[in-house]
Amino acid sequence: MNTMPYPDLFQILGRPLRPTDAVDPQAIAKAEQSLDTTAPQALRAFYLLAGNAHDFTTVYDQFLPPADWSLQEGKLVFLEENQDVVRYGVDCGPAAGDDPPVWITTTGDATEWHLVCERCSEFIATMLVWQCGFGEALPHGASGLAGPGTETALKAGWRLVGTVNDMRAYVQPGQVACLVEWSDGLRVFVGALSDEALWALEDALDVALESED
Repeated sequence: MNTMPYPDLFQILGRPLRPTDAVDPQAIAKAEQSLDTTAPQALRAFYLLAGNAHDFTTVYDQFLPPADWSLQEGKLVFLEENQDVVRYGVDCGPAAGDDPPVWITTTGDATEWHLVCERCSEFIATMLVWQCGFGEALPHGASGLAGPGTETALKAGWRLVGTVNDMRAYVQPGQVACLVEWSDGLRVFVGALSDEALWALEDALDVALESED
């Protein structure tokens, strides 16, 4: 599966990228020099296009500015969960390749890394959709338990952006859907640009939505 280019993804989410969304290349170079490592190309490409798109990158989980990147057990930490309970890191350095895996660890002293996504580009795109469906980057959101027809509808009419730790993220123009095993069962988190488009997803995805407003 090819990762959707970031400009295309932001466009389909109704938020075209702007020049001010780009991180200065010198900021990345300074961070790399400070950490004595090289950021993978997939991570660099995202930051050079959208690292300052804070209405998407920091609305829930926090994509860290390069000045706040850190190295932990050989992983370049670039994303923190909103309560800083877990952090995400990517393999880095010349041997990592252009689009290496992303890992998760808990904060604290006893840390173990667990693989969440095979490719950094897929991880970033998927997490941007999660920021919309769960983190309210899109103005209207809700969730509900998946119905018998939910997965079929998503596979038939939506584009799969990627999978992170078994959470599947889908998009279509102005709408997102994230399907994930939750404490009460298989749940779908949706976001939309308008209230009308949000509630239209009840029938379209066979789900009884519970408003998050």
